[in-house]
Amino acid sequence: MNQAWKLHIWGTRGSMPVSCADYLEYGGNTSCVSVDCGRNYVVFDAGSGLFLLGGCLPPGSRVDLFCGHAHLDHLMGLPVFRLMHDPSAELHLYGEPRKGVSFRQQLETLIGPPYWPLELSDFRAHITVHDIGPGQSIQLPDGKIVRTMRACHPNLGLLFRLDDGTRSVVYTVDCEITAPLQERLADFAQGADVLVWDATFTPEELPERRGWGHSSWAEGAELRRVAQAKLAIMMHYANGYTDDFLTGQERLAAAHDPAVRFAREGMEVTI
Repeated sequence: MNQAWKLHIWGTRGSMPVSCADYLEYGGNTSCVSVDCGRNYVVFDAGSGLFLLGGCLPPGSRVDLFCGHAHLDHLMGLPVFRLMHDPSAELHLYGEPRKGVSFRQQLETLIGPPYWPLELSDFRAHITVHDIGPGQSIQLPDGKIVRTMRACHPNLGLLFRLDDGTRSVVYTVDCEITAPLQERLADFAQGADVLVWDATFTPEELPERRGWGHSSWAEGAELRRVAQAKLAIMMHYANGYTDDFLTGQERLAAAHDPAVRFAREGMEVTI
C-alpha cells in the first residue's frame, strides 16, 4: 500500500482527436488517464489515448477501466487497446446503464459489425463489464476504492475518486460547474493529491458555452483551492487550442495558482 502511484496522461483532448504540427506539445488524443498502482492499473476513460497506454502494459496485466459516459470520444480507443487481445490479461470495464440499456450492450453496439470487424466476445482477454451509477463505492484489489458522483453533462456522466487510505486521485472531466453542484464537488475532491479537471474552454469563452457540459481552468483552480487538493491538472482541451494558445493559457493559470498544471501527453506525476 505504501508503494508510490504513477499517474500518466495518454490523451488530453475532447470531442475528437487532432493531428498536425500545432498539436505536438500538448497532444491530440482524446481523454485517457492511467494510475499505475504497482500490481494493477486504474484507467479513466478509453479515448484514443488508450492506444498509447496499450503499448506500455506488460502481458497479463489487470486493468480496471472507468468510463465517465458513452460519448464516442471517451470510448474510441477501446477496440484498439492491445490488452483486449491478451488471453492472460484481466480487464474490468465500468460504465453506467442508459434507459434500460446495460453498459455491456452499449459497448456491443459500438464494438461489432458494421462499425467494427470484431465483436466484444471475440477479444481474448478475460473481460468483465460492470454496471455502475452515481453515489457508489467500488472495491478494487489491495484496499483501493473508486467512488462515483453524478456529473453535469449532456446525456449525464460520472466523476470518479480513487483512494487507498493514503492517497487519492479525483477525475472530473466532462463536467460543468453549477451552483447546486459546487459544494458537492468540493466535498468529493476534498484533500485529493491530484484533481484532474475539465478545462475545455477558457474563462472568457465559457459564458457563451453554458449548457455544453464543460468548464474552464479558472473554475478548476477555484475548486482546487476550496477542496484543498494538492495539484490540479487541466485537460480535455477544445480541438482549436493549439500548442501556442495553450502555452499562453497555462502561463495565466500558473500565475493565478502555482498548483495548476496543463496536461501533456506523456506527462507523469508521482503520488
